[in-house]
Amino acid sequence: MADPLDQTALLCDPFYEIRPGLGRNSKGHPIVQPGQIVWAHQVYPTTRPFIVDVKGYDPRDASNNTYIISQLGPTSPTHFPIKELNLRSDENLYVMYGKKRPAVVLQTLNTSFYNQQNPEPYLLAAPCFTFKDKHKPEYRARVAGMEFANLFFLPAHPPCFGDQGVIRFEHIQPVAASGVEPQMIQGTKQCFLSDVAWAVLQHRLSVFLVGKGLDEGLEEDIKAYHDCIMEAYKATSG
Repeated sequence: MADPLDQTALLCDPFYEIRPGLGRNSKGHPIVQPGQIVWAHQVYPTTRPFIVDVKGYDPRDASNNTYIISQLGPTSPTHFPIKELNLRSDENLYVMYGKKRPAVVLQTLNTSFYNQQNPEPYLLAAPCFTFKDKHKPEYRARVAGMEFANLFFLPAHPPCFGDQGVIRFEHIQPVAASGVEPQMIQGTKQCFLSDVAWAVLQHRLSVFLVGKGLDEGLEEDIKAYHDCIMEAYKATSG
């Protein structure tokens, strides 16, 4: 049975494309590009910040150092630089939730800000989440209809995505290239958003960031698409 929430063919068909892999660079990191679907280690902040708190420090023998997880407060003590953690005296090692999850690459770069002789490879990743039981059908329909500026609907089109999901723009984050792997299909091929789906994502990202899209005509198409989604939902919800 066709999924009433998946009307993405009205905007872009196909939504995903399978293309040849891009290989690896001289450092062994996978070569990825904007619009590509990857697996990446990603984190999301806790409501209140927690840190690895230094409780005992022995500069002569790091094995004697002791640490605990504690909530960061206004009177949290400072500490000596911790060499084995590469931690400066005015820095903290934060503890956050995270997991390896799918993401869409928004941009790739080599930044020389910290080390001009050996630039660090990064990418900017938009993490993908799946719906849970708490997400009721009406809410899912509104997400699919692009009603929320911070959420971008991802249809279930195997092999790129087996379940419906969303990109959460509010969790866009930098990821070190060493923490990324392309989503592999048939051994050597990889998944990408189609060129049209990538253009729609960029348009919606602009709406999220600055309150205005990149293409007025596309925005009108999205409004009509939203109405089709909600009509399909109402027709199936009884």
